[in-house]
Amino acid sequence: MTTERKDILTQVREIIPPRAVTQGEAMILAERQATLLLKLLDIREVPVDIFKISDLPNVEIQVKPRHEMPIIADLPETSEVGGVTHMRRDGKTVFTINREDSIGRRRFSLGHELKHMIDDPIVTTSYARIGFGNAENHARQIERICDHFAACFLMPRTVLKRVWSSGLQDIEALAGQFKVSISAMQIRLKYLGLTDEEERPVSEYFRLDGPSMYFGADCPNAA
Repeated sequence: MTTERKDILTQVREIIPPRAVTQGEAMILAERQATLLLKLLDIREVPVDIFKISDLPNVEIQVKPRHEMPIIADLPETSEVGGVTHMRRDGKTVFTINREDSIGRRRFSLGHELKHMIDDPIVTTSYARIGFGNAENHARQIERICDHFAACFLMPRTVLKRVWSSGLQDIEALAGQFKVSISAMQIRLKYLGLTDEEERPVSEYFRLDGPSMYFGADCPNAA
């Protein structure tokens, strides 16, 4: 049984090639990983039973109030960080999720932290070029990849498109169906091209903002 479970993580990790990938590739591969993991965990309905990841080898899930999570407690109240991943010396991975967050946020945070665990063995090699050498951008882009994985895992593309096509297009109702936050649902729908920004005149996309500088022949400062 343990061997079978270890194979799950191995199969999911092998989707990312042993070379540096681009940001775009990483996002595509993250969705493939999420799709495969759903299949390997035999998750066939929504809302996704994300707690099934506790069946993976050496995984422990904890929930604690914000003040008992030092990494989060030291961040501003407006911070969106809702979970942390800790690799113990005994080889166990511990996901600690903010108990004070909403159910949708807790589920998303767990999916996000799961991606960190999946990527841990390959992050230095596969994500070497992400962020173009800037440490802050590098970290930010990795967080985006983890968010994308969580969205794909909790809101599978084929399922969400099928539900949308069936006529359920109320974002709040969809968020309730998939047990995610409204903002997460909005972002996922937009990513899948199911919703668009409000139509604006073409000229709005080329509007000039800010002060102008005259450079014609009559410019007083012209030579």
